[in-house]
Amino acid sequence: MLHMMDLPALALIVLAAAVSLWPLIDCVRTPADRVRFVPKLLWVLFLLNGSLFAALVWFYFGKKPTAGDGNGPVQPTGPFAPAR
Repeated sequence: MLHMMDLPALALIVLAAAVSLWPLIDCVRTPADRVRFVPKLLWVLFLLNGSLFAALVWFYFGKKPTAGDGNGPVQPTGPFAPAR
């Protein structure tokens, strides 16, 4: 039975699992030409370590930024974008 004292621990476990899985899925879905420094397989093995450090390294150094990342305003696209 789950006690009230176990809920914070359970929340931390779920958070740790999400922080470990999100970069791994992102790495697998990233095209190989956007992966930096080492081959994609080595990134996956590094991320399977499951540490917060590995996740941060992936997001800061693992993939090349796209044209829409970082600088400049975001241009809306899709059916509700204003006509130019």
